[in-house]
Order: sequence, then structure tokens, then C-alpha cells
Amino acid sequence: MTYFPIIFVVSNSLKSGQNIFSSGVFSLFNQFDNQNYVTAWSGIRSPLVNTVIVAVMTIVIGVTAAALGAYAFSQLRFRGKELLFIAYVALLLVPSTLTLIPLFLTVQKLHLFNTWWALVLPYAASAQPLLVLIFRGFFDQIPRELLESARVDGCTERQVLGRIVAPLTRPVLLTGAVLVTINVWGDYLWPTIVIQNPQRTTISAGLQQFVFSFGLNLTGGGAVFAAFVIATVPAFVLVGFTMRYFVSGLTEGATKL
Repeated sequence: MTYFPIIFVVSNSLKSGQNIFSSGVFSLFNQFDNQNYVTAWSGIRSPLVNTVIVAVMTIVIGVTAAALGAYAFSQLRFRGKELLFIAYVALLLVPSTLTLIPLFLTVQKLHLFNTWWALVLPYAASAQPLLVLIFRGFFDQIPRELLESARVDGCTERQVLGRIVAPLTRPVLLTGAVLVTINVWGDYLWPTIVIQNPQRTTISAGLQQFVFSFGLNLTGGGAVFAAFVIATVPAFVLVGFTMRYFVSGLTEGATKL
């Protein structure tokens, strides 16, 4: 029963719209209509590509900023570090809905509407508290003697982070990238607020537009299910191929928390 919803969606994605409503819920794989996927791909190709672009940009900015912040909290010494870290992580307790209005006003003031920056910058910023919390726990496990020896050899802090810390922390950095991607892939509310151009919307809002394009026409049911399959396959593939690193990054980073 766990996999029945997936089987149900895949089965209906291969049926015509009339067949979906006439064959019944438990009538599985009684028709194979590949045209549904052609129609679905033409409808959600642009939002899917946009989502990949936004996710990559968010990963580059968000994971990099979180790694720098976590390294500072873990390895550098400065006054008020622990208090600042607690205040930073306390942002996780703030519901995202409370930040919608100030974030909307900020985007409006910066004239970022209908641009990918209206998505990338908020996504990267909202990911910081959780990523810094995870990254710091991982960075704390790196032997200080290893970093000190690199500093003695003349490495700057930037070189220590790039040449020593980053190669050792690939699992947790990949974990951060997966978390950011899942957030970007599944978010529906924020893109519908700041992106009005259909050519720049992401997959969640793009799916809604694709579904609404059929109106009350029952013949588009198979294409709608096919669009759901196409939209979810990249997320399944990403999680499937990175699960080992994802779990190790979370567990190893949590041992110091």
C-alpha cells in the first residue's frame, strides 16, 4: 500500500482522460498512451528547466554562504560567538509565513519581481540557519591540529577552507545541496507571489498552470498525471543517488550537536 499512490499516478499517466474516469481506481495499466508524456513535456518543460536553474543558483550561493558561516562559528574565535550562533539558529523557530510580507516589500524595493533573483536570494537566505547548524556540527569534528598545520605552512583561512575543510566535508555539503533542492522543488507559494511571467515560473506553479490550461476538459487527465510523473522523477533520482551521502552527512554532522 505504501507504493500504491505512485503506481496509481504512473498508471493513469498512460491512460486517456475518458479511460481514467471510466475504468475505475483499481484498474491499473490497462492502456498505454505515450502521447500523454509528449503533451505534458511540452507544457512543463520551461518550468522544469527554470527550477533546475534556480536550484543550482541557490545551491551555489546558499551552500557557500552557509559553509563560510559555519566555518567561522566552528574554527574562529571572536567575542559573543556562542550567543550569536544561538540567535542565528533561533531563526528556525520563526514560521516562514511571518516573513512573507517583509520579504515581499524587500523584493519590491529592490525591483526583483519576475526575476530569478526574487527566488534565489530568499531561498538561499532561508536555508542559512539549518545549513549552518548542520555544517558546524560537521566542522567541529575536523582535528584542529590538521588546520593548524595548514596555517603554519602559510595557508590563509580561505585556503584552509577550500583545500582542507571542503574536501573533508563533501558529504555534508552535498546534504545541504539536497535540502536546498528539495525546498526549491516543492515550494509553491512564493513563486506564485513574485513571479507573474509564465516563462519564469518554477515547477510547482508551472504544474498548476498546466492543469488549469485544460479547464473542465476531461480528455487532459492523462497528460496531467504524466506531468506529475515528470515533475517528481528528478527529485526521486536526486534523492536516490545521494541518499547514502545525505544520511551520512546528517548523522555525522549531528554527533556534536
